[in-house]
Amino acid sequence: MKFLQENGLDPHALDAETLLDAFREEMRRGLRGQGPLPMLPAGFPLRDAPPKTCEIPAFDVGGTNIRSARIHFDASGAPSVRNLVRGAMPGARGRVSEEEFYGALCDALLPNLRAGERFGFCFSYPVTPEGELLFWTKGIQAPDIPGTNVLEGMARRLAARGCPNAGARILNDTVAALLAAYAHPATRPLAGHVGFILGTGTNTAYAETAEAIVKCPDLPAGTRIPVNCESGNFARFPRSRFDERYEALNGNGRAQWERCISGVHLGPLGTLVLRTAAEEGLFAGGLRDTLLARDFSNIELDAFCAGQRPDLLPCSGAEAQRIRELLCPMYERAARFAAVNIAAAALASAEAQGSQGGLIRVNADGSTFWKTACVPFVDIVSRQLRALLEPRGFDFELVRLEDAPLIGAALAAC
Repeated sequence: MKFLQENGLDPHALDAETLLDAFREEMRRGLRGQGPLPMLPAGFPLRDAPPKTCEIPAFDVGGTNIRSARIHFDASGAPSVRNLVRGAMPGARGRVSEEEFYGALCDALLPNLRAGERFGFCFSYPVTPEGELLFWTKGIQAPDIPGTNVLEGMARRLAARGCPNAGARILNDTVAALLAAYAHPATRPLAGHVGFILGTGTNTAYAETAEAIVKCPDLPAGTRIPVNCESGNFARFPRSRFDERYEALNGNGRAQWERCISGVHLGPLGTLVLRTAAEEGLFAGGLRDTLLARDFSNIELDAFCAGQRPDLLPCSGAEAQRIRELLCPMYERAARFAAVNIAAAALASAEAQGSQGGLIRVNADGSTFWKTACVPFVDIVSRQLRALLEPRGFDFELVRLEDAPLIGAALAAC
């Protein structure tokens, strides 16, 4: 559509190769402690094999929900999830205090934790290996937590509630997805592994050689270390007028890439696209007034464009088609961006593993990735990935491993 092209939102105009080169360069800079990508190494190297005949408590603190369970590994190392407990992420639906935040976390974890046990703590936010939260993503409203040590905060509250001396290993949810990718059986040797999440937010993880993580010279030589890229902070990409306006209204300089592709942002961004179109005369009458007055969620816009929620807006068939023509390119761009993101991590993983070609496993998680309905999202990602990886000698498999954050957390704990 000409309106989108004039405002810089045209997924077919993207130069994926140039974007991939920029992404890989920013990843390398991040490993040196430069640029917007934090590239946070986990506090442990990859282990050679999964544990066997044991049970480990695991905690998953995500963008919308929190879950705890006990992960049982049988005699072959195969995991199973036991006693799953769910809760809502504190701060996801409104501001919470420090005590409210930790209270909700303890409520979800305590049914699966015993005094003195060590648990895996999957925390879906930029956190150091020591447990310091750098900043919130995904719109969480708990302002007292950034800059503090989450592990220490949890330990104090657990002890106060009758569960002292509980140890924990904290890791990002994308690192957990990566660990699960390694643990899942393969029918042939794999050239690389990627953990990728695109749901409420987005992020990527892969394993890098200790020597390549220049900013951390004390890592054990000769090992490979899981790296949480915090890839939502990538900044060297072409922005549309809508992106710039959205950033000016809501941004803080961080997570600019995430604002273009993740579920928590696609609704407001799509709302802005429709509102701008209404302001510039592409809609009239009651529909124009509705678009200027209403905010829409990603779920609502995706469902409308997929024909699942025709009641969402009072419009004619022609107007509904125009709305689809305005919004579906935004979703297609998100899919193409996601493919570039995955390809950058896939190639870095293969390089760290010493692979010149072969199959790369991508464990992809998140509702935006798997459930977007208005465009063939996974197919678009696959086509773009194939175009980027096949000329370089690599194939890929997209897998969706059940309960990967919990299983990855348990693997990290042991």
